[in-house]
Amino acid sequence: MKDIRISPSVQLLFMLGLIAAIAAGVVIQLPEIRRYLRVRSM
Repeated sequence: MKDIRISPSVQLLFMLGLIAAIAAGVVIQLPEIRRYLRVRSM
């Protein structure tokens, strides 16, 4: 099995996709997080 070469552009796309997925998850959880922080600060 030879080494699989991953080109920098593919790596960049993968990183961007990962960041986008994380950002989407944070945005979806935002109301929940905000409510949690408000409860904590009381």
